[in-house]
Amino acid sequence: MHILIVSTYGFDPAFPSRPEQLQARALVRRGHTVVAHEYRDRRYAGQTLRHEWLPAGIAVHRAPTYGFFAPEALLRLYHADRPQIIHLHHLRSLLGFQTVLAARRMGIPTVLTVHGLLHDGDLVVDRERPLEAPLRYHNLLTTPGRLVRRLATGAHPRRTLRNYLIHAPLLWVDRVVALSYGERDLLARIGVHPLKISVLPNALDLEDVASQQAENIPSEVPTLLFIGQLVPRKGYDLLLRALPAVMKAVPTVRCICVSHNRADEAEFWRLAREGGVAERIELRGRVSEAEKMALLRSATVVVAPSRYEGFGIPLIEALLAGAPVVTTDVMAGNEVISHEQTGLLTPYGDVDALAVAIIRLLRDQPLAQRLAATGRQEVLERYDANRLAAELEQLYQRLIVARKTRQ
Repeated sequence: MHILIVSTYGFDPAFPSRPEQLQARALVRRGHTVVAHEYRDRRYAGQTLRHEWLPAGIAVHRAPTYGFFAPEALLRLYHADRPQIIHLHHLRSLLGFQTVLAARRMGIPTVLTVHGLLHDGDLVVDRERPLEAPLRYHNLLTTPGRLVRRLATGAHPRRTLRNYLIHAPLLWVDRVVALSYGERDLLARIGVHPLKISVLPNALDLEDVASQQAENIPSEVPTLLFIGQLVPRKGYDLLLRALPAVMKAVPTVRCICVSHNRADEAEFWRLAREGGVAERIELRGRVSEAEKMALLRSATVVVAPSRYEGFGIPLIEALLAGAPVVTTDVMAGNEVISHEQTGLLTPYGDVDALAVAIIRLLRDQPLAQRLAATGRQEVLERYDANRLAAELEQLYQRLIVARKTRQ
């Protein structure tokens, strides 16, 4: 098959583990030709080249965008690439509307992987705490009729049109891929027909570790590890509020926090000082993939007290490294982690329960090792990129045959 993958920033060569790149490489290994379209954005080093070849022979074409119009990408679609199927990644994409519209006119089936539906500011009241207020399903403009009615009420024209251009493709594509069953249910509430939704997780590149034993070797000093942005959605504040109780129960414990986005660093250290734990915390910036895996393998407990996870890659990476995990019982996270089987789940926003779960794993090493071993085996079985590529290949073939039948 000739496959076009349309992304936002997924083919930045500095981040080869992004889902789009893993998907593309796995499909190429199965004998398919993959071409990628994404933004050309001079603000980011990895997005400046107009044309680039990535490993496995993946051609990447980057086009400047003018609002929701990217003429160069559109011309390539019509006259150069002409794929058999198009797989779009990310709902809020400036390339989405024109690509899906063109594909319908050309008779090319389309697939859309949403990636974190509750990041959508039109759907949620607060993107950092999306589960703390009712979701605004009625606010999403997916049809021309809804667009006209909203404009007739005097709504801001530009914001209203943007809402429509983002969300209309949900009903146009041939298949929407949800990363979790929770996300599938939300998509159905929005109006996507349940038979047009497939649940397929993101993939990880497990080739280098599939045949290896888990290498988690906790450091001599009990260590908690948090990897995530310093934003409320990742729950760093919940961890900091739990640390005083944890450090009182296990006086030798230390905490390492790794974050490439330190937006709330001032609040981070305020909470740490307020709890009297600042001297036992180490805050690091961006680390390499190798450094990240080394940290995961040496962690006594990985803590991810998220208020929402679009998919939960940090949880999967922790399990892959053989580390025991404590996370929140919320959508996506509770599909990666099974309570008492592959990790421990704590109630949403419950600082006391979070502290209890961390202390439990710090004190009960046999339990921690059992959860980590079971979790790692499940990761190897569920999230391999080659397995996902095989499932996508079958989906693509069904959609291509169905489109030919209708023509």
